[in-house]
Amino acid sequence: MNSASQAGPGGRAITRSLPTHADVVIVGGGFAGAATAYQLTRMGIADVVVVEREAACGYHASGRNAALGRQLTEDDGFTAFTVRGCEFLRNPPAGFSDQPLVRQTGSLLLVDHRRDIDAMAARARRWNLPHERVTAAQLAQRWPYLHSVPTAGGVHFLTDGVIDVHAHLFGFLHGARKRGARIETNCEVIGLSPRGGAVAVETGRGVIQARCAVLAAGAWVGQVGRLAGAEPVQFAPIRRHLFVTETVPDLDRDAPFVWHVGAHEFYVRPEGNGYLLSGCDETEVAPSDVVPAQDAVEVLAAKLSPIVPALAGFGIARTWACLRTFTPDRRPLIGWDERLPWLFWVAALGGHGATGSAAVGETAARAIAARIAPR
Repeated sequence: MNSASQAGPGGRAITRSLPTHADVVIVGGGFAGAATAYQLTRMGIADVVVVEREAACGYHASGRNAALGRQLTEDDGFTAFTVRGCEFLRNPPAGFSDQPLVRQTGSLLLVDHRRDIDAMAARARRWNLPHERVTAAQLAQRWPYLHSVPTAGGVHFLTDGVIDVHAHLFGFLHGARKRGARIETNCEVIGLSPRGGAVAVETGRGVIQARCAVLAAGAWVGQVGRLAGAEPVQFAPIRRHLFVTETVPDLDRDAPFVWHVGAHEFYVRPEGNGYLLSGCDETEVAPSDVVPAQDAVEVLAAKLSPIVPALAGFGIARTWACLRTFTPDRRPLIGWDERLPWLFWVAALGGHGATGSAAVGETAARAIAARIAPR
């Protein structure tokens, strides 16, 4: 066994052993990695080790998102995951959670043109999503603070909602651990190389020999892929800012979240005593513990003031930044590497990881289990 000394209670040194062998090593303990580990153990593959560089899982994108459970996404490939993932959130398996993991507030997706409403409603019907059309006049009547937004109206999705992201992630990790998986934090991967038809995963705490490695490292997935010698994949980590306003009088905490998906993209939902806001800004950055830009609040005000002054007028109490990772075609990458038979990708979930993770993990686990038959 590999081992590493860590500080225990009272500062005493303790030794945490790292397994030397596993069926599957998953690099990354956010939603992608945790859900894959959970689903693998449900399928009977329990010899799984999740290695996470940070001191806690979900420190980066998985813990900093807006918790919006949006089922109809911009792409049917993502929607296939988010629809199934939301069903999991509404009805978690026995032992995962004793209550739903999404508060079903509904959502309102706004668009620029009436033809966009037609197209969105048609897609909603294909996916059997309960919905209703909303005209611009109805919008102004039902959500007065949005009366000035340039929009033709939108579609109200009745079964969307706000996710308890921390309980969701913990459920995956706890469920995987309960069935035998190991979750190793403070464990950075520094190399991956083929060894005897398998893979040696080198970490700062030792080497684990595994039958396959799963790359679920979020914004860092491209860097880890290069360590493995994979053909370059152009992953783009995109920074986005989020804000919470100061107290809003007469706030309706159960109102649906609103997402304008047209040219004036922004989203808003109740959060505590105020609103959670984002101007849906996108800046490609290097993978990092991303921090807000110095002018983030001013940029938000400049965008919202002309289109929704009722929101722009509230003071900002909190600001943070998150990373969403994309491929060039903005579609998820879930599958075996074309050249390296021991390497599997679960990457580029593009901000839909919290909603779609149960389905993403199941899809990945089925593909892995099909190749790694029980020994």
